[in-house]
Amino acid sequence: MHLTPSSRSSIAVMVLMTFTLLTGCDQEQTGHKEVIRPVKLFKVKDPQQQQLRYFPGKVTATEEAEISFRIPGQIDKIEVKQGDDVTEGQVLAYLDDRDIRNELQDRQANYELAKAEFERASSLLEKRVISQSNYDTASARLKSAEAALKLSRDKLAYTTLTAPFSGRVAQTLAEAHQQVQAQQPVLILQSSDRLDISIQVPESIVSHVNANAVNNGYQPIATFPGAPGKEFPVNYKEHATRVTPGTQSYEVIFTRMAPTNMNILPGMTATVIIDLAQVIDTRGQPGYVLVPISAVSKTDTDNKTVVWRFDQDTSQVTPVEVTTGRITEAGIQVLSGLNTGDQIVTAGLSQLYDGMTVKPLHKERGL
Repeated sequence: MHLTPSSRSSIAVMVLMTFTLLTGCDQEQTGHKEVIRPVKLFKVKDPQQQQLRYFPGKVTATEEAEISFRIPGQIDKIEVKQGDDVTEGQVLAYLDDRDIRNELQDRQANYELAKAEFERASSLLEKRVISQSNYDTASARLKSAEAALKLSRDKLAYTTLTAPFSGRVAQTLAEAHQQVQAQQPVLILQSSDRLDISIQVPESIVSHVNANAVNNGYQPIATFPGAPGKEFPVNYKEHATRVTPGTQSYEVIFTRMAPTNMNILPGMTATVIIDLAQVIDTRGQPGYVLVPISAVSKTDTDNKTVVWRFDQDTSQVTPVEVTTGRITEAGIQVLSGLNTGDQIVTAGLSQLYDGMTVKPLHKERGL
């Protein structure tokens, strides 16, 4: 067959286009890579380490009192200011006592007169000059005058406000020359040598505390935001047996001496770390590890309870059948099927299949 120059040129173009298309398809197939799914992993911890619980707490004063006068009056002077340290018996404030001192002088005079009349009546009774009834009247007047005098002396003492214990003035609630009523708070006094930490413990933990199993020598640890990296042992003080309103938890209070190198004030926050193994009786209970609830799922075919274990050597996941226990505030108990150190997937379980290649999800810095 004879081909003209133009025919030969057209055939060459078609061959070149076919070759180009085939080469492009081959490059596309060769360059296609399987997308490896990132997964969020959880590392199974030692069961003993999982007994540690972190409870947010609030610092309170071991002793706190609203200090007030026992009688009404006008404040003459306040001797302290907020933040001052005071000692037991130190004078904190005075009332204007001029009227009470005048009253005391009057009752002192009445008492002295009643006493003189009683002594004279006693002498006359011995001489049988007065009757027994006159003597009894003089005796009663003396007792009444003595009681009135004592009452005035007490009122005078009540014009001076003193500290019932050593501590720190947390707040002043009145000012000099202000008229106050009896029992109206003038200032708030808090102890400063000791501090309490109040936490809320959920009923799921409280119900398992056994007084006979508590390690009496055990001291939980308290940490404070103002002292990162430092731990302070605390002692159990008391606990409430009435649920805190609006919650299903109970108040537990720990105490300790105030740190000498830190200024920890009532109202500040703290964290109390408790090893539940020291307060809960675990004898006879099956061993378990705690994992996030989101890590446990059911298979579609046989409805088995499984977790997806990640193999770091092959980067593949495999379903592992497990036996679960109670659901707690820290996660779900896995009684069998997992070992310490295992890594399991905690999200997107429905997208996984046996032998699937995945990669650990690492958050970018700053996220």
